[in-house]
This record gives sequence, C-alpha cells and structure tokens, in this order.
Amino acid sequence: MAGVALAIADSPDAREDPELSGWLAARSGELAGIDPLADDSLCHGESGLLELLGHSALPALLPGVRAAWVRRAGTLVAAADRAGPLCGTPGHVPHPGLLTGLSGIGHGLLRAGFPDRIGSALLLDPSRAP
Repeated sequence: MAGVALAIADSPDAREDPELSGWLAARSGELAGIDPLADDSLCHGESGLLELLGHSALPALLPGVRAAWVRRAGTLVAAADRAGPLCGTPGHVPHPGLLTGLSGIGHGLLRAGFPDRIGSALLLDPSRAP
C-alpha cells in the first residue's frame, strides 16, 4: 500500500484527482500511525514507509505528517544503533541488496538524516546536493 501511495504522491496529475488525493491522505494517515514495521528495508520496511511520509507533497494533504516522519525516522535511527539494521529477508539475514538489504537500509538512514541532500532511490530522483 505504501508503494502505491508513494507513486500517487509523486504524480502531480494523480494528486489533482480528488479521489486519488483523498485515498492518498487517508492511507498515509493510517500508515503514519501504525507500529514500527518488522524490518528496516526500502521494499516493505521502515525505510520505504519513510519515503512515503517524507514526500514533499504530503504536508499539503495531511497536516502533521512531518511530525510523524520525524518520529519514525528517529525511531529507525535509534533501533539501527541499538540492535543493528533488520533486513527484509527471512530471519533478517543480512545481505547487500538495495530493496531488502543493507544498502537500501543505509540509503534510508542517509535519507532520514539528510532528506534534502540525498535523492530517493525508490523514485529514481537524483541527489539534490548543493
């Protein structure tokens, strides 16, 4: 669900559709309030959810989403520091992959710390470094 919501958030035409923008706001609000996910991956974990909640289009649709993003980003960083990253593999077995592995989690942590300087791998956005 977060992936579909991210695609809608990233499409100006989709956001102009009242039904899609309403769905996006409702789903994003639901996702912002759920418990931390079982892993930290870009594919189906906390890093991927942070991509959605941190999208620049969401604050106009969902007031308070920035606070949820900050809270979840802090939780992800603290959990990774405390217990190490949790890959999106059975048994959280570490591997170097982008979507379910350590490189994607590392990218998500960089985005959590520097969202204005690190581009989105999921949206294929280039870095916006100065």
